[in-house]
Amino acid sequence: MKRSLLAASLICLTITACSESTKVSDDLADSSDYLENPTGRTERVEAGLTAKAVRIGEGGPRFDACQSVGQVGRHVSGALPVLSAPFDAANKVDSLGAGQSVHICTRSHDQQWYGIVYDKPSKAAAQEGETAAAPAQGVLDCGVSSPVRVKRNYEGPCKSGWVESTYVVLVAG
Repeated sequence: MKRSLLAASLICLTITACSESTKVSDDLADSSDYLENPTGRTERVEAGLTAKAVRIGEGGPRFDACQSVGQVGRHVSGALPVLSAPFDAANKVDSLGAGQSVHICTRSHDQQWYGIVYDKPSKAAAQEGETAAAPAQGVLDCGVSSPVRVKRNYEGPCKSGWVESTYVVLVAG
């Protein structure tokens, strides 16, 4: 009985091994190095969907409220859209230029979106030659560089929203 079962198993394995299979390289022909749209997403649709607040304190009471710092890279449209929720159809609430520093407080489950907190310099300060990456003294403290007791939604004093993680380079954390 055991020999019959073993022989049947070997025959099934042989048939499976000899069957036609696809290789990863077969699927690569359909992919591309399309640098204009690296995520492959289509045009953003404004649908007015529900906003999702950025959460702080996810690391627990022994860690900073936002554990990472990032810097906005170059975006296809010139400015990185900040959305009200972590999906393409969410409302655009702001935009950030390349070099803007942001606190990364949370991530979406699929890691495609960062929940960020940022202090955007005023237009007057930008006209005086200050850059987003190196703001002047007296910049508003966003309150996320020290621990918070419990996880909660960020309520200010800085701005917050969601950005595509592809366009943010981690600097610290």
